[in-house]
Amino acid sequence: MSPHPPLLAAATRRQCLKLGLAGLAGVGTVHADDVPVIRYPARQSPLDTRSQDLISLLDAALRRTEAQYGPVRLQPSDEVLTELRQFVELDADRGVLHVTWATPSQERRSRARPVLFDVRRGLLGMRISLVDERRLPELAQVTDLQGLRRFTLGQGLGWPDVEVFRASSLQVFTVSGYENLFRMLLAGRFDLFPRGVGEVFDEFDARHRLMPRLAIEPGLLLVYPYPYYYYFAPSQEALARRVEEGLQLMKADGSFDAHLWRFHGAAIERARLRERRTLHLRNPSISDATAREVESNLASWTKPPPARRPRR
Repeated sequence: MSPHPPLLAAATRRQCLKLGLAGLAGVGTVHADDVPVIRYPARQSPLDTRSQDLISLLDAALRRTEAQYGPVRLQPSDEVLTELRQFVELDADRGVLHVTWATPSQERRSRARPVLFDVRRGLLGMRISLVDERRLPELAQVTDLQGLRRFTLGQGLGWPDVEVFRASSLQVFTVSGYENLFRMLLAGRFDLFPRGVGEVFDEFDARHRLMPRLAIEPGLLLVYPYPYYYYFAPSQEALARRVEEGLQLMKADGSFDAHLWRFHGAAIERARLRERRTLHLRNPSISDATAREVESNLASWTKPPPARRPRR
């Protein structure tokens, strides 16, 4: 028997795939074992909370379309997969993984089916750095990219941010393993670990007691266009269309904005974005049109959260 069961029980699989997962609604009583399982990437460590908002949003989009397409069940992958491995598995389409999330690139689009809806509305391209507190006086003197080039930035091996930083002639030190980045930072292997505004405070709060020299750099904000999309295995075209439909419904009624502010509002307030020295970087991996759209989204984060419209 294959270690990776098919999405649907044998009795309903062909019909439901043909109907874009809608078939479950008309196959009589739905048992738990008959509900399609959608596998997303397992977290990289027990302290890794980076993707909670994306899992919640995916679940919300699927629930918004459940009446039309039927129930599904989200489940993390059995293995911890690097980003590169995630796209290898999506491309192979063996059922190890059905969906992941990442920035756009031609290689990713050749391996998986993207839903071109920016699920973080550009927020991941607003970067605040984790640093060793002993470096804070030096970093306080940085006012432009030329000054930042004196320091080394740490990133994960294969992360797309590496090319963004190198395109601005910044020094980048790459590390294999998410948790190793925090240890290497405090070991002095690099000077700054730039993190998304929605990531940095949770990461700091989870580790500061065990790493008392870990600090959040208080003055700099690195900004670059960085949209974030869901990607689906090739066989999951119907699922991709369903998720896109759910996201558009959420955007139209204001619940997508409410989701973003629920997960990231406290971090936005804590970041004091308008008080920081902002350095703009170019993202060489995206088109000018996409960059302009993301820049418009970024500007919205410096404004008060919108009032949520009531659902009809």
